Amino acid sequence: MALKFPRYVLSGTAFPGHSPTELVAEARALELDAIDLVVAAGGQVEPSEAIDLIEVTVDCADAGVNVAMVTTDLTSPFDDHAEDIHRGCQEARVPYIRYGAWSRLDGASYLDSLQAARAGLRGLETLCRRHDLRALVRQLPGSLQEQSGHAGALLHGRLPGYVGICLAPGQLGPINPESWRLDLDALDDHVQALSISNTAIQPGPDGWSRTPASLTDGMADWPDLLHEVTQRELDVFAILEGPYHAGAVWSHDPKASPAPRDLLRDDLRLVRRRLGPKPVRRQSNKPRRWYRPL
Repeated sequence: MALKFPRYVLSGTAFPGHSPTELVAEARALELDAIDLVVAAGGQVEPSEAIDLIEVTVDCADAGVNVAMVTTDLTSPFDDHAEDIHRGCQEARVPYIRYGAWSRLDGASYLDSLQAARAGLRGLETLCRRHDLRALVRQLPGSLQEQSGHAGALLHGRLPGYVGICLAPGQLGPINPESWRLDLDALDDHVQALSISNTAIQPGPDGWSRTPASLTDGMADWPDLLHEVTQRELDVFAILEGPYHAGAVWSHDPKASPAPRDLLRDDLRLVRRRLGPKPVRRQSNKPRRWYRPL
C-alpha cells in the first residue's frame, strides 16, 4: 500500500533557535503543512526529551502542521538517547528520521572508517525496522558521505525502502549538470529527498564565507538540477533548510539583508514550479521475510 508524504518540508535547521511553535508559525506563513524537527542539543527538541515527542507533535497538529520527520546527529544505535529518539518517533507516528554525519576516524584508513560507518548505519536501520521508521542519510560538508560515490558505498546493501539519501548539492560547492547526473546514477533508488539550500561562497575582508543567495545565484544551479530530477521522474520531497535564519549576512551589508521569510518564499516558489504540488508516494516498508540487514 502506497503511503502519501508531503512534497515540501520546512526544516528546523533553517531557523536554529526556533521553538516548535515558532517553526510551525513559519510553516503556516509559507502555506506549508509539514515540518522537520531537529532532535539534538540546542535543537527544537532536546534528545533527553525525545521519548515524549508525541506531546510536541500533537501540539503541532492542532496548529495545522504535521511533524513529517526529525533530524538528528545520530551515527550509531549506541549513541546516547538513540533508542528513546526512535521510540518517540514511533509513538508520535513520525515516518522519517534523518541521521548525522559519519566522519573519518582519527588515524584510520578510509576503508576502516567506512566499515565503522556501515556498522553504525546497519544498527540504526535495525532500530528503524523495530520502530517502523524510514531512514535518511544526509550529505554534509566534511562527512564521509559528502561525495555521492562514497555515499553509495555507505548505503551499499541497504534497501531503499528503509534507507534513503538526502542529496545536498547547495551545501557541497559548485556542481555542474554532468556531475549531478552521475550523482543520481550512483545513488539511483536511494535518492528520496533534496536538501534545498541557498548558500553561496562570498569573498570578504576575513576570507571566504558562506552567505545566503537566491537559488539561481548560489553554488548550485537549481533550475537545471531540478529539471534533471523531473526528467528522471524521481519521486522526491524537498527539505527547505537554509540558511534563512535572522542575522545571516547578505553580501557585505547586513542592512541590505531581506527578511528570511521573504527569501524562503522566493526559493520555495522556484522549487514548486519544478517539482509540482503532488505528494510523494512510498511503498510500505514492511520487511520481506528473507531480508537480513548486511
